[in-house]
Amino acid sequence: MDLDFAFLCDYAEVTNKINALGIGFNAITAVQVPYVHPLFFLVVQLRSNVVEAGQKILEVRLIDADGNDIMPPKKMTFEVPKPTSGIESLGRMNIALRNISFPHYGSYSLHIMVDGHPLHRVGFSIAKPPTTA
Repeated sequence: MDLDFAFLCDYAEVTNKINALGIGFNAITAVQVPYVHPLFFLVVQLRSNVVEAGQKILEVRLIDADGNDIMPPKKMTFEVPKPTSGIESLGRMNIALRNISFPHYGSYSLHIMVDGHPLHRVGFSIAKPPTTA
């Protein structure tokens, strides 16, 4: 199984295609910490081949720069269909991350795994707002 892409955005909806707003941010500004961010999304597109068809478990972990889990891991079961034509199929998912509490400024990353195997990390930071002089 391969990851075609993964990105963060303000909102996402997956139907037969991906509709996303505020794509690709890499920092969230917070006046103070701890900071609770109300909502953002992780969008993932997976490509699988005919031998990978069947039930899989996608796990997403949010980890800080010190390796601490910031939220309980999100696990979801999904079905990889046998391709209807050719040898590959696509799977698209949007994972809503609601009311996540970030304890400090700094680097964070979302770790994406399928059946316990790491696929990708999406990094971002919690930063102080820019100061005006």
